[in-house]
Amino acid sequence: MRTALTGRYRWVVLGVLWLTLLVSYFDRVALGSALPFISKEIGLSPAVAGVVSGALFLSYTIVQVPAGAWTDRFGQRRVIAAAIAWWTVFSVLTGVVAGSLAALLVVRLLMGAGEGFHAPPLWRALSNWFEPGRRSLPLALMLTALTLGPALAPSIAFPLIATWGWRSVFYATLVPGVLCVVLVLAVMRDAPGRRNLVTRPAPEAARRSRRWWVPHIWLTFGAFFCFGFVLYGLMNWLPTYLLTYRGLTLLRAGVFSTVPFLAGTVGMLLGAYVCQRWFNRSRRGFVAVTYLLTAVTVAATATAPDATASAVFLTASGFFLYAGLGPFWSVPMDVVRPGEVGTWLGFINMGTQLAGLLGPVAIGWIVQASGSFTLVFAVMVAAMVAGAGCLALARPKPAAEDSPAELARARS
Repeated sequence: MRTALTGRYRWVVLGVLWLTLLVSYFDRVALGSALPFISKEIGLSPAVAGVVSGALFLSYTIVQVPAGAWTDRFGQRRVIAAAIAWWTVFSVLTGVVAGSLAALLVVRLLMGAGEGFHAPPLWRALSNWFEPGRRSLPLALMLTALTLGPALAPSIAFPLIATWGWRSVFYATLVPGVLCVVLVLAVMRDAPGRRNLVTRPAPEAARRSRRWWVPHIWLTFGAFFCFGFVLYGLMNWLPTYLLTYRGLTLLRAGVFSTVPFLAGTVGMLLGAYVCQRWFNRSRRGFVAVTYLLTAVTVAATATAPDATASAVFLTASGFFLYAGLGPFWSVPMDVVRPGEVGTWLGFINMGTQLAGLLGPVAIGWIVQASGSFTLVFAVMVAAMVAGAGCLALARPKPAAEDSPAELARARS
């Protein structure tokens, strides 16, 4: 009976994690919808707008490894609740200070620190509740928030902007943030039978023995960097591309900005099912193929003759970009020690956040220098091909079997 209850409750935990991730991504990408209007109001060039877009990811990237270590040390539930409370405060403040470039950059940096402490405990909690080899589907279900958040952002933000101005987008993030903190503290458990799961610090000798030069981890880091360049490039610059360079109205730009991420939701679920059903032993190869298909459709977007054709190829790009995300994350969960999941996944996740920092800035400079998005899409194609290459070269080996004492310490 207890096992049955635990089996059902893990889906409740998954639902809570999904909601927090949805709010995280909505808050993170809301700036992309407001950016054209902020740029017009305070006179930002494309290059400076790129710096503003990437500021959040500087602090996000810096805190990834510490966040993973804190997750393993202090428990997932506590870290998640604190992270949401922190970033919500600074999301709201974005609307208050955005008339000043310096204040805007400071607030976005501080918001990024909170967002950065959110991801590692999510991965650790999910790995606690779902056994190896069965994580692709629940991962994909949780990660649909990564597509629905960016999909909802323009469809909610543009009507708010049209009615109350762009600042209202950031003020509106207060309500879901508060609700998520309450829900996490009231409902979530870190692991079966444990409200707060912590890992005792490893002995000094064990910490010294941890090898940071692990080729397949670094190659996975590189693949996720390439993925992040395309992902955050689209999140932050797609509204500007559609409004400014494709000449769409606010309403059509909102719809066209939403559809690729809705397609990504379908792609993520279908990709996870197909991979777990038929390609569970070759997950990295499966993900590499999705990267190459993304490269093809991004290239087609750049050469599309009109806005409608461009939207069709962008939709296909969203589908393939996300199709490999669930299988991607399940691999490192299977090959690291239970007590180090948060640390290693925090490190790997740092790859995409580093791309989130550098990508929007680079895109801003490219647009300013070239006057178009053609070269931007060419760089995105190259990034996806490089990411597929990293995955093809990676040869992961399961972590050495932990001793019973190590496993007990990891779960105590």
